Amino acid sequence: MVSTLLLIIIYFSFISLGLPDSLLGASWPMMHLSIGFDVSSLGLISLTISLGTVISSLSYSRLQRRFRTEQITICSVTMTALALYAFSFLLNRFTVFPIALLLGLGAGCVDAGLNFYVALHYKARHMSFLHAFWGLGTTFGPAVLSIFFASGRTWNDAYLIMATVQSIIVLMLAASLPLWKRNEGTSIKKDGENAGASRKDYSIADTLRMRGAWVALLSFFLYCAIESTMLNWSASFAVYSKGLSESDGAKIATFIYWGITIGRLLTGLVNEKTGDRFMIALGILIAISGGFILFFSSSFSSVAIAIFLTGLGFAPIYPSMIHQTARLFGAEGAARIMGIEMASAYVGSSLTPFFFGLLSRITGTGILPLLLIAFMLLEAGAALIKRKMFFAP
Repeated sequence: MVSTLLLIIIYFSFISLGLPDSLLGASWPMMHLSIGFDVSSLGLISLTISLGTVISSLSYSRLQRRFRTEQITICSVTMTALALYAFSFLLNRFTVFPIALLLGLGAGCVDAGLNFYVALHYKARHMSFLHAFWGLGTTFGPAVLSIFFASGRTWNDAYLIMATVQSIIVLMLAASLPLWKRNEGTSIKKDGENAGASRKDYSIADTLRMRGAWVALLSFFLYCAIESTMLNWSASFAVYSKGLSESDGAKIATFIYWGITIGRLLTGLVNEKTGDRFMIALGILIAISGGFILFFSSSFSSVAIAIFLTGLGFAPIYPSMIHQTARLFGAEGAARIMGIEMASAYVGSSLTPFFFGLLSRITGTGILPLLLIAFMLLEAGAALIKRKMFFAP
């Protein structure tokens, strides 16, 4: 009972992680006008958020030696709530980057800490469900924005709503503190004794010399690079390349999040039967299909279908790669490389939307589907290399 109740609370915490992730891209077509930035500046703001995330995620192992997971999580979610309040009330040309950095600093430790905790204390299928709840949080923001835009209200009001929801989650986490200690004595898995290895300091150079390390890091970089780009730029693509309204652009952004959310719920139900390799390959194929449809789309319906398919394809890739890490590198190797994988993921999600913003000044946002197809083909190549290195007879 304690384990189940705590798991529900952790799921809600991942909703809090998803809430701010979708707001910036969905609100940007209107936000950039009110703060005096051009549309391509989205990439620089996204880069600032991701920089904060990289810093905090790399700091997690050090923080974990001094504080408990639940303490770090409460502090981090509080930081994201404060950042969302600041976005609503204080955002201007001079404050946007400090606030974006605060938002990223709050998000990084939540992601690293809860991923580690669930992997240690719960079965593998809960990893997909966990990331499905992140997707559920991301769908909430664009949905609220589309309603607000259609009714003549501003993006500031939507950020205020998100900040209030985030504050409620902080209070819920604070009330759950007694459950965390009780859960450790009842739900820890048999491989829990390997957790101690994750607290030992390892040389990054030694870790990178492990067989297959580079291709694993490349896989995380490629996937998170294109996922972040699609999440941040799909609304602007719909508005500026397909001629849709700002309200329709915000609605379009919800479809990729719904695709990710539904896909990860389905992944959690079937991945223990199908295996990680199959789910990664299937996800790549579906995402490429979405890219082709998106390239030729011309109406709201066709863009929405393509964006949904893209999210559905994205859904199994990231949680399957996380779950696959232990099988590829063993318990000790996974403890060594997991943090570097997360850093590689965040670097990808930081840089690519930024460079896409620069590129869009020259080409426009219309090349987004081509970028999606190219990155998914590279991801497929990395998956084939991993198969030959680790699974070939």
